[in-house]
Amino acid sequence: MANKKQPHSWNKVRPGDIISFRYKTKSTGKVLVHSLLVLNPRIQVTLKDGTKTKHLIGIKLEESNKIELRLARKQVDIFNKTGDLEVVNAKENIYRVKFKKRFVLNEIKGVKPRVYDLISRSEEIQGQYRTYDYLEAKKSAVYLEPIRIFTKVEETEKPKQPEKPKQPEKPKTEVKKPQQPKKPKQPKKPKKTEIDKIIDKTVRKFKKKSKGDK
Repeated sequence: MANKKQPHSWNKVRPGDIISFRYKTKSTGKVLVHSLLVLNPRIQVTLKDGTKTKHLIGIKLEESNKIELRLARKQVDIFNKTGDLEVVNAKENIYRVKFKKRFVLNEIKGVKPRVYDLISRSEEIQGQYRTYDYLEAKKSAVYLEPIRIFTKVEETEKPKQPEKPKQPEKPKTEVKKPQQPKKPKQPKKPKKTEIDKIIDKTVRKFKKKSKGDK
């Protein structure tokens, strides 16, 4: 089963993307599908007659699904001198070169001349530099293009973020209310005997009589 292209946008094309688009070749006049490793997405140049225009520059990998540059271990190692060939979608064989920041002017102008010096050491790569009129290329739809790589490319995983340390649980401090001292039990009054009752009665009579004498 053939791999699927992923629809892309010209405004999102960045250095290192591997894209495909339809373009009319001047030498043959034919409109063909070009697969390109982008080095300069949209760089302004001045022609000999003084005209200013914008160019799309890169390394041609395929033309109408015919391999122009075979990406084996040697070529991958050369690209790795300026960045990392990384997997975008392993299932669909979509890759890109993530250039190191020190080799990139910006996301629109693309890579610095130093990158050309490093990867031109391979004659196969040097022979595949291509320049396109950006405005002409933009007339076509653009895709992230599946490509065949004849060596193993390890899929780079994002480093896992360290887990946040758990906050120690606050010790539960229960404030116990001080216990109120128990009221002492009142001693039970002893039951009065018959003699006590007689004495009480006699005392009351005596008190009454005393009050009457006054």
